[in-house]
Formats: sequence, C-alpha cells, structure tokens
Amino acid sequence: MKNGTYSTFSFSASEERINKLINGLRIGILLKGPKSEILFSNKAALEMLGLTEEGLHEKSFCNTKWDVIHEDGSPFPEDQYPFRKAIETKRTVRNVIMGIYRPSLKDRVWMQVNAEPLIDEEGEVKEVICSFSDITERKAVEEKLTSLYQSLESRALELATSNNDLQRFVHFATHDLQEPLRMVSSFTQLLKKKYEAQLDDQAIEYINYAVDGATRMKKLILDLLEYSKFSSNREVFTQTDMNKVIKDACKNLHEEITDNKVELDVPVLPVVRGKSLLITQLVENLIGNAIKYRSERKPLIKIRCDENEDHYLFSFSDNGIGIDKKYSDKIFILFQRLHSGSENNESTGVGLAICKKIVELHNGTIWVESEEGKGSNFYFTIAKN
Repeated sequence: MKNGTYSTFSFSASEERINKLINGLRIGILLKGPKSEILFSNKAALEMLGLTEEGLHEKSFCNTKWDVIHEDGSPFPEDQYPFRKAIETKRTVRNVIMGIYRPSLKDRVWMQVNAEPLIDEEGEVKEVICSFSDITERKAVEEKLTSLYQSLESRALELATSNNDLQRFVHFATHDLQEPLRMVSSFTQLLKKKYEAQLDDQAIEYINYAVDGATRMKKLILDLLEYSKFSSNREVFTQTDMNKVIKDACKNLHEEITDNKVELDVPVLPVVRGKSLLITQLVENLIGNAIKYRSERKPLIKIRCDENEDHYLFSFSDNGIGIDKKYSDKIFILFQRLHSGSENNESTGVGLAICKKIVELHNGTIWVESEEGKGSNFYFTIAKN
C-alpha cells in the first residue's frame, strides 16, 4: 500500500490470512488519509456503498453526491463526519448514525460509523480507520415501530378524550333525564287520581303502563350512570375478606332474602386482593340476580371457592329458572335482557354487565353454565397478583 494510492500486494502467508480475514468481515472497513482520501477498502465496504474498487479509489467521502443526512433528515455537515472528528480530536469516535445516498444505486442506506485515528511518533494523525455496518433494515423496523407507537399514542389520546366526553355526556344526560321522567310519572299518577272515576279500565291500564315505563326508565338511567362510573373508579386494591363481603351484600339484600325465604349455603371464604366496594357490588348483583330469577322452589344459593396457583375461582349456584345455553355469552352484554315476562320486567340488562366489568378490573373472567328450568352456575375468577 502506498500513500494516497490503492495497490495490490503480493502477500506473505500471514498477510494473506489477514487479507482474507478483513475481506471476510461483514463490517465495512475504510482506511483514509489525512486529506479524507480513501486508501483502502474491504469487500464489505464496497458492497455497502455500491461501488467498485476503481469507483472508490482515491475518492473523497466528502463528495456532495453522497448527500449524507442525520436521522432527523437534516444535512450532515462535513466537519461532523466521524473521520474528521477523529482527526480533529485525535480520539476515537463511535456509533455515529449517517444516512448515505448511494449515487450508483440511487438509494439511501443507513450506516453506524466508527472512526479510529492512527497516531504517528510525532503525535499527529497519520491515517484514520473507519468501520461501519449497514443498519438500514434495523432503521426501517425502528421507524415502523415508532410510527405504530405514535399511532397508538394518538389513538389512546382519542379514546381518553372520547371517554371523558362520554363520561360527561352520561352524567349530564342521566341527571337531566331524571327530572322530566319524574314529572311524567308524577303528573300521570295525579291524572289517574283526579279522573279515575271518569276513566274506563282500559284508560287506567294505559296510565299504569306509562307510570311503569317511567319507573323502569329511571332505573335504567341510574344503572347506566352506575356502569359509567367504573372507568373512573379510583379505589385502591386492598386485602378483602370475602366472608365480610358476603355479610355486607346480604345485609344490603336483607329484605329480598327475608321475603323470599332464601337459603344461603356459604363456607369459610378466603381473603383476596381487590377493590372491596366493587367486589361487594359484584356479589350483591349475583345474589340479587339469583333471587330475581327464582323458580317456584324455595331459593337456594350455594357459594363456593377453589384456590388455584394464580387465582381464586368462585361459583354462585342457584335453583332458579335457568338460562337457555345459547344465551350464555349474551347475558353479560350491556342492556341485554333475556327475561321479558312481567314478573321480571324490572330488569334493565345492566347488572351482569357491571359484574363483568368488575371482574375484568380484577384481571379475572366471568361466565355462566346454565340450563332452563335447572338453575344457573355463575363462575368468576380473581387474580392473586
């Protein structure tokens, strides 16, 4: 090798091995002189730059045809090139990302570049070894991931904004709707009371329908408001004694349990980690549901719990009217009502949707196994962690 030229040597056996090693590398190697002229290149460098030995020989890498850019797309000034910085500072420069346009292939590649200055006896930079690797594929993946992340961020912001708007809408709508419903119910009952003697049975029946409809609508609004609260629930997870939860739920349902002579079969239950108020509401909804859809038999509700490695599995079994198997997946959908008979027309189809949301907040799942006329078995899990 001569200064400023590229030459082919008659290598000795040792030099031949070194030559094979250098040309076998998957990393590009350039040897540059102090005037940025290229003195040597290995095969990987030629392939990465899309040039032949003749095309690269004695050429300056500072040629404007390379159109080098930073990662943000801005021009890469020549005085910031790694080999220039190595000459200026006489120190190693590492891991500089450069976007290089290849004139021969008319495309751009991304390189991760290092520069190592070779210092002579007088302390001056004699030559600079530049090593670089093609990271174009990695950059493409990074850009795609960045794009996806930004898209997810944008979508999350949209959902958060939409959710906040929905929360405000539900809050105002439910409160604003309750007043006209109260007026409809009150004035309809006043109408019945004042003119009942002048109305026939059919008119009285129509008035009763209107009052019942207003009452059900009010309950639906209150249930919808309750359902909407879960996304903004701030209660922290604590150690929750399920025995106390059952006791509190039964206390809240004391009248229904007493009036219907409900028998509860409950063993000693574990302490779980969760949001106690929500779990109490979950249990109350399941017990209340079993009472609401009781059969002619004396209501019997059995509660059981099995401990698994990473969760607790609870079951609530009843001897009520049961559910057709084809509706097993639908009953947890908001506003889904399967029993439309007059004895159950107080249902709004929100209770089990609330149960599902509570269970999901505890990293669990809920499902039902049931058959018409043979009762229902509701199962849900609560994660230990």
